[in-house]
Amino acid sequence: MEHQEQEQQQQQRFVRKNMAIYDAQRRQEKKRTRRTVFYVFLFLAITAIFLTVCVFVFLNVEEVKVDGLSKYSSEDIMQYVPINIGDNIYSFDSEEIETAIKEALPYVASVDIDRDLPTTVNVNVVEETPYFAAELAGDVYIMSPGLKVLERIEDTTADSIDLTGLSLRSVQKCIVGSTVEFVDERTLDALLELYQAFEANYIESKIISVDVRSRFDLYVNYDNRFEVYLGDIDNIDIKIRFLVGILDKLDAGTKGTIDVSNHREASVALS
Repeated sequence: MEHQEQEQQQQQRFVRKNMAIYDAQRRQEKKRTRRTVFYVFLFLAITAIFLTVCVFVFLNVEEVKVDGLSKYSSEDIMQYVPINIGDNIYSFDSEEIETAIKEALPYVASVDIDRDLPTTVNVNVVEETPYFAAELAGDVYIMSPGLKVLERIEDTTADSIDLTGLSLRSVQKCIVGSTVEFVDERTLDALLELYQAFEANYIESKIISVDVRSRFDLYVNYDNRFEVYLGDIDNIDIKIRFLVGILDKLDAGTKGTIDVSNHREASVALS
């Protein structure tokens, strides 16, 4: 019995000793963890302060470059770019400036403001291409291929402007800076589809005038040589390809009328 009691006491002392060692190890681990967390936090705080100082002290605008202009000048664009030399390069909202430029200047199709660190801001402008000239209510409206109204010109005629003449009817709204609105919304779709067919067949520069006073009876003047009747907008791409195929077979100096309203059968009358 005495021997068993001694063994139990030894076991208890061994367990207490192991528990003490374990508790000491845990305390050391907690100290190391707290120390690690402290140093990580200190490092992050110093890094944040350093980056903040860099941004507000060193990243200041020294130059603003404006590219992609033909219709407008850099000064025209800069009226709507509230960025001054010495401003912090992150002190402005690019999207707000881009929106302001597009709303104020109709010929601007898109704007991209790029920060070229550390000190340069690039304002990259893409301008609309004027393509149509339409006479409405005594004025001429210049329009893009997408029917965005770019400009209104008074006291002139569409014939006097070196653009594709556009005859329209049932126009609901024609406001500079916005896309033309028609009483029949499908008229806009027809015009967009028609231009896409011109472009896809590489003849957009040869189109002298387009008459869409009815979206069911489309007429086109090709190169001041042929009056072309397209009929409605259905199968327009096929009709334009059909037209190009016919033109390729005719002599360069020939003139007349071409009817491709039936995309399976055309008629040509030479004058």
